[in-house]
Parts: sequence; structure tokens; C-alpha cells
Amino acid sequence: MTHKRKHRPYEIDADERNERRRALRRGKRVDRMRSADGRTIEVKQEIETCAEHAEGRQLVAEMARAFAATIEYYKSEYAGEPHDEAVKAALSMNELRRQWVAGLEPEKVEWSHLAAVGEHSLPDALSLWGRVRDAAEDELTSGRRAAQVAGDNIGPYERAQFLAIRDAFADQWQPQGGIESAMIDMMSVAFSLQMYWSTMAHQRATREHDAQRKELQRYESNGWKSPYQHEAGAIEQAHRLADGYNRQFLRVLRQLRDLRRYAPVVIQNNGGQVNVATDGGQQVNVTK
Repeated sequence: MTHKRKHRPYEIDADERNERRRALRRGKRVDRMRSADGRTIEVKQEIETCAEHAEGRQLVAEMARAFAATIEYYKSEYAGEPHDEAVKAALSMNELRRQWVAGLEPEKVEWSHLAAVGEHSLPDALSLWGRVRDAAEDELTSGRRAAQVAGDNIGPYERAQFLAIRDAFADQWQPQGGIESAMIDMMSVAFSLQMYWSTMAHQRATREHDAQRKELQRYESNGWKSPYQHEAGAIEQAHRLADGYNRQFLRVLRQLRDLRRYAPVVIQNNGGQVNVATDGGQQVNVTK
């Protein structure tokens, strides 16, 4: 029997996301240059770009900075080494990095790895960056990133517990878009940590005596013993943390409610008339 994961309404199709990233946008850019007589000349021009191209330019800039940092490392590590020799050493290191990065996990890819691949083939570097991006998208959509905040290096059952909470909140609120889905993650983290620290507070208050107290048990009366000061402080800390995460959960819940309450509701009928619901509950009819 295979488990079929529920489709979440806030999950955007990959093709739709890529189409948005490639949508061209017009903007203005001002280039400042200094003339021979020391005056600053501003050249204004209109540009047409998209999010994907802008990200690619920033990626190439980061790769260049990483390669320059490798060169500076060899120049500082081996004092007095000429610049040309440091460049040769950096290129040799790039060869090793290209061999190493093939089996590297996406979250462990560094700028220096991208620079090494880009020095040999820029399309391959962009492909590697795409693999990193896809892994980050999967981590966010699946809830793994939020689950790591609630507890890193947790077991399968604990991860499933967190995802069950996240799915329950998402099923009720049906989040639309990135902001609402982020608030669902925030609520899931806060609620999970509230349950964790509530459990810790209860365990600390009712736990059995440690070895030191067992040694003193014959000198004390039977029954529950009042905790030592450090134990009482630990219990109070757990209660305080549980209460803090409870407040955080309720705060995000109110923010999500207010976001839904004050967002205008637009209902379009037949493409000719648009009904806009205002804050007071009235509807304004707009006809084309």
C-alpha cells in the first residue's frame, strides 16, 4: 500500500513558477561615471530584465568573488607567493572541486564549488545552481525546513508528528500564496515547541529522584519531595518557554485571521461586472 500525499492548495506548479521568473519587467538604471576633469556623469537608461536573469547575474558575481577569495587564500597562506602562482593553485583546486561536487548534497554546495564548475562550463554551473534551487523548493514545500526549526536531527516519527500538525492547520485554513503558507509553518513550529516544553515541564516536575536524592531518601519522609532550587528553576524555565511559544502561536493565528479579514474579496461575474467587498461588509459593483 502506497501513501499518497495530499495536494496542498498553496503549492505552485513548477512550470507556473518558472514562467513567473522568466516574465520580463521594465526598469530604469543609472550608471555613474567620472569624467577626466573629476565631474560625475550620470547616464540613465531603461532596461528589460526578469527575475531569472537577475539571479543569474548575481550568481556569476558570487562565483567570481569566491574564486578571488581562493586566490587571496593562497597568497596569504603562502606568504610571498606571486599572484600568478596563486592563480595556478586556485585553478588546480577548482579541478579537485569539480570532481568532488558531483556527489555532493545540495545543501553542502558552496560558492567555491559553483565557481569551480563555472570556470569550466557556465551552463553546468547554472545547472548545479538549479539543482540547489530545486532542493530548497522541495525542502520548503514538504515542510522539512520548518520541521528542522522545531527539532533538528529528529527521528522519522517525530518528523511525521510535525507534518501531521502542519497538514491539519493547512487543511483548515487552505493557505493561498507564500505569506499564508509561511504563517502556517510559523504556527506549526510554535505549537510543536509549545507541546515539547509543556511535556518537559511536566516530566521535570514529576520525575523520579536522581541518584543524589535517592541517597538522602532514608533521611526524608515518604511521598513527593519538594525540588531543589536548580530543579525548580529548570521546571520554571520549561513552563516559561511553553507559555512563550503559546503566545507566539496565538499571535500568528491572529495575524492570519486579520490578513483574511481585511483582504478585499473580489468576485468576478461574466467578465463584465466585478463585486468588491469592503471592510464594512458592503459590496461595490464595478461594471466594465
